[in-house]
Amino acid sequence: MSHLLDPNRIANDSDYAAALDELEDLMLADPDTPAGRRFDELVALIEDYEARHWPPETPRVQEPAAELWRDVSRQLVFDGA
Repeated sequence: MSHLLDPNRIANDSDYAAALDELEDLMLADPDTPAGRRFDELVALIEDYEARHWPPETPRVQEPAAELWRDVSRQLVFDGA
């Protein structure tokens, strides 16, 4: 079975949109069928494309900790502790 994305890499936004459309069509496919294997392949291709184009931001641990400390401090002041 030949597919638009057989080169095993999504190269541009058009390929990405086509992969998403095809993935939607395969959502209910049985995992142990050619359609199910194609679904898994598309997920991997889409994840790779998204990672290359929209890398996850590095979480900044200090900010949430500082916000939590401010909240705790405010609560202590309001509670009279």
